[in-house]
Amino acid sequence: MNEPLTLSKLTLGTVQLGLPYGVANTSGQPETSYSHELLQFALDKGIRILDTARAYGNAEQVIGSFANRKYFTCISKFKLSPEALDNPSLAIAEARQSAITSCEMLNVDCLPVLLFHKGPEEPIEKVASLLPLIFKTLKSEGLIGEGGLSAYTPDELICIRDWETIRSVQVPMNVFDTRLLQGNLLQTLAEKNVRVFVRSVYLQGLLLMETHPPHLSFAKPYLDQLEAIAKKADRTIKELAFAFVRDTPGVSSIVVGAETIGQVQENIELLATPPLPEHITSEIKQRFAAVPLDLITPARWPQKQTT
Repeated sequence: MNEPLTLSKLTLGTVQLGLPYGVANTSGQPETSYSHELLQFALDKGIRILDTARAYGNAEQVIGSFANRKYFTCISKFKLSPEALDNPSLAIAEARQSAITSCEMLNVDCLPVLLFHKGPEEPIEKVASLLPLIFKTLKSEGLIGEGGLSAYTPDELICIRDWETIRSVQVPMNVFDTRLLQGNLLQTLAEKNVRVFVRSVYLQGLLLMETHPPHLSFAKPYLDQLEAIAKKADRTIKELAFAFVRDTPGVSSIVVGAETIGQVQENIELLATPPLPEHITSEIKQRFAAVPLDLITPARWPQKQTT
């Protein structure tokens, strides 16, 4: 029987510690020594969960070289080759090797949580049928505590049937992307005691940019509407966006990345802000119920033009 995870309402995303990441990132990837200071600051402020992945550059190595890493619970992720999706033995082998490498990089004997890092290209039906076999195998080998799914879209969770092996999910959600709230999905996950980690609360930083580059100008009408709602609520856009997700019933933890200690501090302070008035929450849900996929899916954004 695995010990229950020590959850914190904030989960520190570490992609910025391994890659220059995010449209609002102006400082790039921090030096390892500064990343260690950032991790210690987060630890001192009560953050207990780190979100990382094999695909996050050298983020796992940065975490693994941090002196107090044992006080964090690390959630990592793996991917599968297209060939593995049709070959269960190959899928297990690839997942096993990824888990072993993550353990080595993170300096741990066992990954508390391993998520499949799903992108837009893998058919969810194939993924849903493979994951129970993969996780049961890796768990029996002592490589993982439990398995889960980092979904590309919330509706992919509808295809999951074996919630005994999928114990945690990570999904996007923000004021523009309210797909997770549609239907009874959150209630179903709560009834099955599945942890829900929400990412993209700031839509990869787009919501927080004071000026927007030309290739993202299509977002302006929606951002103008959001600014008007924030003024009505007497909140900053950051306060509004964070509180909207924070106060959604069924959300276990919010995954927020940071490349500076100041950003970590700001997100911690947002935990203590008052809840949004009900009429503001309702207006957000109604106003942004059908935002185009091209806006709420960063992978579909136009590329920045270079000279």
